[in-house]
Amino acid sequence: LAETPEGRWRAAPPAQVRGNPTGAGDSAVAGLLSGLVEHLPWPDRLARAVALSAATVLSPVAGEFDRAAYEELLGRGVAVTAEADAA
Repeated sequence: LAETPEGRWRAAPPAQVRGNPTGAGDSAVAGLLSGLVEHLPWPDRLARAVALSAATVLSPVAGEFDRAAYEELLGRGVAVTAEADAA
């Protein structure tokens, strides 16, 4: 979930991911920061963060990420939805 001056978005992988979560949070931050550096819009930053985090969980080695899984998750489309403001 990201709430910014531009809007509020929620992101999720296309399916539940099971594996070792070691490093998944760090990967999410790396995805967000790389998107920020590249001036991507928030929905794209979130998609990158979720895909990278999920690919980290799927990696057979703790703290690493599965590049093929990352590219597949981005290609299949992480679900990023805009949310209405709560009134």
